[in-house]
Amino acid sequence: MVKDKWSDLKALVDLSFDLELQKFTKLRAEETKLVSMRDRLGEMNKDAFDQFAGVHPSHLLNGDFLWQTWVGQNLEEIGREQARLRAQAEIQKPTLRKAFGRKSVISRIMKS
Repeated sequence: MVKDKWSDLKALVDLSFDLELQKFTKLRAEETKLVSMRDRLGEMNKDAFDQFAGVHPSHLLNGDFLWQTWVGQNLEEIGREQARLRAQAEIQKPTLRKAFGRKSVISRIMKS
């Protein structure tokens, strides 16, 4: 009877840990996506610099200035979102550690 209760408790603790890990993993995946977007934007910007190096028709319409403004705004927005995700991940860490600790303790108790 007592062993059944420990098994039920272990199942709940495992579920709790899995949910917390899933939240944390999702935040990390979103951050990785933002890093990829930032890198791609940097590559696009480098390509644009190479194209704008000489006389380019877009210079007549201030295209290079507008492009740089757009790139700057997007880099800033990506940076803010990345900072927000990192802050959420840091806030999530203690909860994840606590869930892992519970899982570890229950596993040790079940073994003995």
